[in-house]
Amino acid sequence: MMRVTNSMMVKRTKSNINANRAKVDYTNNQMSTQKKITKPSDDPIIAIRSLRLRSTLSTITQYYHNNISDAESWMDCTGTALKNMKDLLDDAYSRVVHGTTDELQPEDRETILKALQSLQQQVYCEGNADYARRSIFTGFKTNESLTFMSNKDAKEEEYDITERFDYQDIDKKNYYPEAFDDTSDGAVATNGKHPDVFNEVELNRIRLAYDKISADGNSLSISYKDGDQTVKTVFNSDGSIDVGVKDGKISASLDANGNLVQPPNITHPKGFHIDEQNPVITPAGATTGTLTYTYNVYTEEDWNGMQQTPPIPAAPVQTAKVVVTNAGKVSDAGDPADAYLSASIGTGTSAQTISYRVSNTADLKAADYKLGDNEIVFDQESGELLFNDSVADALDATKASITFDYHKKGFEEGELRPEYYFDCTRYMKDRDNIVYENFDENGNWKTQAIYYNIAGGQQMQINTEGREVFNSDIRRDMDDLIDIVNAAISAQKTVDDIKIKIESGNYKDEELESLNKWYDAAKKQLDYANQNMHDTYSSYISRFQGYLDTVNLEITDLGGRGERVDMTKSRMSVQESTFKELKSINEDMDLSELVINYTAASVSYQAALQAAAKIGKMTLLDFL
Repeated sequence: MMRVTNSMMVKRTKSNINANRAKVDYTNNQMSTQKKITKPSDDPIIAIRSLRLRSTLSTITQYYHNNISDAESWMDCTGTALKNMKDLLDDAYSRVVHGTTDELQPEDRETILKALQSLQQQVYCEGNADYARRSIFTGFKTNESLTFMSNKDAKEEEYDITERFDYQDIDKKNYYPEAFDDTSDGAVATNGKHPDVFNEVELNRIRLAYDKISADGNSLSISYKDGDQTVKTVFNSDGSIDVGVKDGKISASLDANGNLVQPPNITHPKGFHIDEQNPVITPAGATTGTLTYTYNVYTEEDWNGMQQTPPIPAAPVQTAKVVVTNAGKVSDAGDPADAYLSASIGTGTSAQTISYRVSNTADLKAADYKLGDNEIVFDQESGELLFNDSVADALDATKASITFDYHKKGFEEGELRPEYYFDCTRYMKDRDNIVYENFDENGNWKTQAIYYNIAGGQQMQINTEGREVFNSDIRRDMDDLIDIVNAAISAQKTVDDIKIKIESGNYKDEELESLNKWYDAAKKQLDYANQNMHDTYSSYISRFQGYLDTVNLEITDLGGRGERVDMTKSRMSVQESTFKELKSINEDMDLSELVINYTAASVSYQAALQAAAKIGKMTLLDFL
């Protein structure tokens, strides 16, 4: 049996007191923190599980309280703007329907005009809506507005713009070159010449996004498929024509005297070689004629092999014929201003010789809008490409794609900024020009969708791009409608002014007879203007219905995304509650259990102290 000494009892008593005191301290800390552990070594399993639960809960909190809330606010602002846009288009639609009424009074036309002018100024305002100073319809460029915000700044803006169309974008429009509104005595009282107000010209057109465009520096590109090959012809405003050959081109032009330049300028395609054959101009040396250029395209490897001795036979990868015609006329003075080139578009029976020239509204009116059967005319003032049915048929037969490059300086307040819709270059005064490439090499739009992570592995597009809702056609259509109602108002005023002159009694004999003839012509002009207003407004009903359908579709799409956000938010709320509960179970102590444990530890500690006091008084003799 081991001998127990007084020293041993004192040591053991101290050890027991310290152990009970440590337990009291441990339970006291638990009472203060209400946590099961205060450091990982207390319980590594609880510590590891706590780290995982806290990390997951932190992520859920970020999604639920920040990302989802921000997404909801952004989408709420978008929804409000879209609903306001819908209201504006509803109003515009009702005005268009009203404009089809047969018995419109002068005051009715004035009401329609003022309403359309007001709507035109407001129609894109909703596109500048922002959330927390971030523009919501401008894709990634959230620091810029969708439209030009002031006339002063807009007038200074300068862009090179590329617009893309296809044969399905062609529509028709009626033009009236001989409308009149001069009712002065010199014009109507003694003038025996009376206008032919029935001179209506129907043309096909492709309308650009803007008007008042530079006459220089523009080019019209027409592309179509010929078998497996893409044929691309580019008509330049300087009168030259580029015919695409894979990645190269053949450029034909006129010299200073309006003669065809021979040979044409050739840019070799990358990785290929054009077998340069002698071009033929017929008739030789004529100021007008046709350049026929047959070419073969070989790969560089095959071409190099063909140049060896002996040559290695190779078949061309492309064989075609370029036909460029001097379609214009050169004046006796040798002025080539009216000379221009044309090129063949299409193959077989669908082939059509097409030329291109630049004009303006005043010159087109003076020429009664008479266009050649094979020409496309660019009206720089109205921003329209105009042509007859023969050209439209050729573009339709080849299912052509049309690209128009142009330079524009000066915009108006409220017009859409080009960088959100087109490939373009913005000219800057104090820094390098900014190039915007919004389409890929296949002509597909590069989306600028902004995504938020609203849950683990779940993203949501929160923005709606302006081009999906707001396009230039709305404003341009309103321009057409305003011009037409203005023409009707002007025609009515002309009738009223001449009628006042007739009824004044101040005109006799020949003057009165002349006034009556002009009055008859003015009434016919008014009838024509009213009919044109009725027909155009009737045809535009479907257009504005289409704009409304687009906005409604985007509202529906936004609502669908909003519902998904709401469902995710509900799920995140449940997950947050669940993980908070799991975290609490893993880390937190039950208060009643803490009180019991602390009381037990405290009693043990007090008992140890009392026992130690008694043991301290005893000696070895007391034990013996």
